[in-house]
Amino acid sequence: MNLPISNQKTKSFRVGLYIRLSREDGDKEESSSVTNQREILKRYVSEQENFFVVKEYVDDGWTGTNFDRPKFKEMIEDIEAGIIDTVITKDLSRLGRERLGVGHYTEIYFPEHNVRYIALLDNIDTYIDSGMNDMAPFKGVINDMYVRDISKKIRSSLTERRKAGNFLGVTAPYGYQKDPDNKFHLIINEKEAEIVKRVFSLYLEGKGLTRIAQILTKDGVPVPGEARDIGKTRKTALYSSWKQTTIRRILDNRVYLGELVQFKRRKINYKSKRRITVPEEERYICKGTHEAIIDEDDFNVVQSILKKNKSFKGTKHDYLFKGLLYCAECNARLNVTYSNYALKRYGEYRYTTICYSYSRLYSDVCTRHSNSIPELEEVLIKHIKEVCTKYVNENLADELISMAKRKKMQELKQMNNEKRLETLEQKITDIGLYIKNLYMDKVKGVVSENDYIALVADFTQDRDKLVKEKEELIAVISNQEVRQDDTLKIEKLAKEFLSLEKPTKQLLNELIEKITISENKEINIYFKFNELNEMKEVNKKIA
Repeated sequence: MNLPISNQKTKSFRVGLYIRLSREDGDKEESSSVTNQREILKRYVSEQENFFVVKEYVDDGWTGTNFDRPKFKEMIEDIEAGIIDTVITKDLSRLGRERLGVGHYTEIYFPEHNVRYIALLDNIDTYIDSGMNDMAPFKGVINDMYVRDISKKIRSSLTERRKAGNFLGVTAPYGYQKDPDNKFHLIINEKEAEIVKRVFSLYLEGKGLTRIAQILTKDGVPVPGEARDIGKTRKTALYSSWKQTTIRRILDNRVYLGELVQFKRRKINYKSKRRITVPEEERYICKGTHEAIIDEDDFNVVQSILKKNKSFKGTKHDYLFKGLLYCAECNARLNVTYSNYALKRYGEYRYTTICYSYSRLYSDVCTRHSNSIPELEEVLIKHIKEVCTKYVNENLADELISMAKRKKMQELKQMNNEKRLETLEQKITDIGLYIKNLYMDKVKGVVSENDYIALVADFTQDRDKLVKEKEELIAVISNQEVRQDDTLKIEKLAKEFLSLEKPTKQLLNELIEKITISENKEINIYFKFNELNEMKEVNKKIA
């Protein structure tokens, strides 16, 4: 938009004033305040004869390291809509401090949209071919370096605070609260601390993570989020129940020893919002920063037990029908569990099903639904084989006569439908030509305006009916093809299932949607094909 200076007085400019301030970027001086920026910009505009302020955009408290700012986005939308054609900022850093983004807007976006950009204190004006415009990229680099330097200083300050034992978290850990006289210091929350002590005591008594969660849920102890009124919008029975992971986090947390372990996660760099986990050896550990809730000896014993029982039961164990089993009563997933007792007594694990609701929400919500996995697999495979055998045998009986006749009829019907489709398409094309020729006749004066309108209306009505019929016929043809494909697919899967001594997981997932099991051991298999569902025996029982 670099036009001669002589053209400036012949053009009016619709101005958008953009103002930005962010303490995060180090904008602490009074000269960068919103009021100061507004005064400078308005004074400049008042001195120009052909400038008219259309709108003011203020992003107060938004960083310049990215362009994800509400008012900046609004300004871009107004540029796209043609509401403004000039953007003025106090200096280039107000537009942004991220070098690549600033370069994109000043060198590409604004010129492509015929937008004049002025950075007053930097003497940048894209309407005038000024030497200072060439300095804009270097200004962007300097602003970028400034933000990088500020970011380093902030990180350095936070590091020193962490090393000094200051608590920098937004929310105090469960069992503690922030000191009213010093927000960087933790003091004990007596009510929550009693629950923490109870969790450690129950675990030392030999109760497992799941059992402790069940006890706290049954006793009506609010979960940490509920106790602090967090997450009310998604409050459910499951949300209000204690879980293994919550108990594990409490037992693992060194904060209850009076220690602070900080810098567990960090941003990749000052430009990115993504956070990564910091290795344990790089974290900051400060001892004696606040009053302990748990004795060190008890804490160490708990850690020793946790180390031996590292994985939750059932999480690493696979089985044939995994992901397909559901509780018939509450519709929750049926998981697999086992006991160390069976290993000690029988020399092997005994795997059984357990309802997720029961294991997490205690018995008030549902029942255990315990079934031996080997026995269950045997019953399910037998029942699926019965259904597949019935389906294949019925098809085989018609294979020589009925299937051949049905297939021939389907092929004939398909051919007729396809022929009808070709006819419809030709008629629709012909009507289009009629309307086109009719228009030419009207232009030549062969057909009057009134006759033209009446005839076009008739032709259009006929074409609409043909188009509708065509769409319905295409749907019929597609459904015929799907039904034929399904018939072949079911037969193929059924025969493959019968040929295997033990089916694969992949085959089971192709055949079955889900399997429900009730507490009184009634099973119901839901196949993915209606043809198989019609042949199954409903509510078959496990022996």
